[in-house]
Amino acid sequence: MPIAIKWSIAIGTLISLVMSTLGWFLITQQNRIHMREVGIFGTALVEQLSHSSSEPLLADDLFNLQGLVSRQTQSRDIVGAAIIGLRGLRADSGIVPEKLGATDEQNSRVWFWRDEDGISHPVITFTAPIRFRDTTAGQAIITLDREFLDRHQRATIRIIAYATLGLILIAALLSYALSRRLSRPITLLAQAGEKKIGADFTESIDAGRRDEIGQVYAHFDRMSLGLLEKDQVEAALSRYVSPVVANKILSNLAQPRLPNQQVDGSVLFCDIVGFTELSENLPPDEVATMLNLYLGYIAEAAHLSHGFVDKFIGDSAMILFGVPDSDPKHGQHAIRCAWLIQALVKQLNRQRVTSPIHFRIGINSGVMLAGNIGIPERLEFTVVGDTVNLASRLCSLAPADGIIMSETTAIQPHIDEMIELTEQAPIQVRGRKNPVTPSIAGAPSSEFGHWLMNAISTILDNGTRG
Repeated sequence: MPIAIKWSIAIGTLISLVMSTLGWFLITQQNRIHMREVGIFGTALVEQLSHSSSEPLLADDLFNLQGLVSRQTQSRDIVGAAIIGLRGLRADSGIVPEKLGATDEQNSRVWFWRDEDGISHPVITFTAPIRFRDTTAGQAIITLDREFLDRHQRATIRIIAYATLGLILIAALLSYALSRRLSRPITLLAQAGEKKIGADFTESIDAGRRDEIGQVYAHFDRMSLGLLEKDQVEAALSRYVSPVVANKILSNLAQPRLPNQQVDGSVLFCDIVGFTELSENLPPDEVATMLNLYLGYIAEAAHLSHGFVDKFIGDSAMILFGVPDSDPKHGQHAIRCAWLIQALVKQLNRQRVTSPIHFRIGINSGVMLAGNIGIPERLEFTVVGDTVNLASRLCSLAPADGIIMSETTAIQPHIDEMIELTEQAPIQVRGRKNPVTPSIAGAPSSEFGHWLMNAISTILDNGTRG
């Protein structure tokens, strides 16, 4: 529910409670005043009748007494009058209650009178003692019509009730308009937040306000600029550092140095055969364009094979598997990546018939040290060790369009189910005491070949759309 509606309901409810309470108070006060005025009016009438009837009552002048009560009932609001003497003399006209109080007391009583049709009518009876020289001679009675007396009171109550309802309705409309106006800054802030979620950090909120809401807008704009700068830094970091490493660093900025650790993984080196001669025959900008094209597809192949490019070194690339996160299938993923690179290069070479590019790939698996290399001001997260060195040496020994791997890679689980392996004669690698028995990757299995075709299609389609 929009906040304007919530505020409107809250404000409207509060105003309704206040107006209802005020209306109830006015009606209660009006009833109290009306009853007091009726009491004063009835008391005055009965006292006047008592004073006028004292002498005729003592003289037992029934004719004059009857005339007095008859004249009283000629008024519209008086429905009954009576004079009762202590010696049984009685003159009455209209409605007179059957049971009365003591004759020496002045009081009033509200009761209901039933007409011939059985309909009840509210009336109020006032009584007063008839005295002559401190002697009580009888009782005067006046009965008033409550319906007639209350007609103005009911009209007043209706006016108060209608006015209260009208004011509540007007207040509800005004509260909605006020809520819309008050919630507009919050609505603008929410809309701006949605745009920021959509990565549109450039648009600022300029409402021309100089109050606290304006300060919130200014803080929000500064926060948005900070988020924009953060995204730009992350994007720039991902261009120059592996996204895997960048995410690791950004996920824990309190400890920007990744811990050094021994890892069991695979390293893949690939480079272009005869790149020196090729670069001498092409303009530098064309060489750069060609390298960016091929190395871009190599990065896609690494990503699709659960690896990441550790670094590009001229025309070569170093790709890691099982680093920095452990991967029990690092050997299989390295073979996938190698085959995918060669298959992509063959596809691209169909467009470069006159000057095809040939890659050679070397893979080694084993334990290596993954950590921060460099000085505090300039660190690089990479892997070092004999496993890395041997992978680089094997790459230099690989044939064009070939994939060569060490024995530790060839014996990784399920490698022999993915591709055919041709074991080579032991060779002596510079920097190592013992000879190395490498293997050349042969034809892929049907299942692996099917995966390769799908992967090639995915990468080339993405490249075409990009």
